[in-house]
Amino acid sequence: MLKNTDNRISAGEFTVPAGTTGPPPHWHEMHDETFLVTKGTLRFHKPDGSYVDGKEGDFIVVPTRAPHTFSNPFNEEARFFNTFTPAHYINYFKLLNAAAEEGKPLDPDINIKNMARYATIPAKEFAKPT
Repeated sequence: MLKNTDNRISAGEFTVPAGTTGPPPHWHEMHDETFLVTKGTLRFHKPDGSYVDGKEGDFIVVPTRAPHTFSNPFNEEARFFNTFTPAHYINYFKLLNAAAEEGKPLDPDINIKNMARYATIPAKEFAKPT
């Protein structure tokens, strides 16, 4: 599929189980990211501790170098359609999927290293959500 976009954009659909804390706070050095919430509600966290709850049908844009994370603190599964421009970041999710298929637990230190392979940097200063 990437060959059809000349690696300018990639996309994936993801499910976030109820009560999931989400990825560590981070920012992307080289790509924009969008989220279209297709089921439930996702909470998008900002560095100052505030957040935005994206409900089904909401479209969230995270520009390059904007620190962020998301979670699903609710009692219902959430889903979202995600895009990345340029396309390279989709390979990070391929790594996660391969580990899941092998039944390997997600080691936080290895996850941070894998994110760095795709120009994704931990956001060191993130206030607790308000």
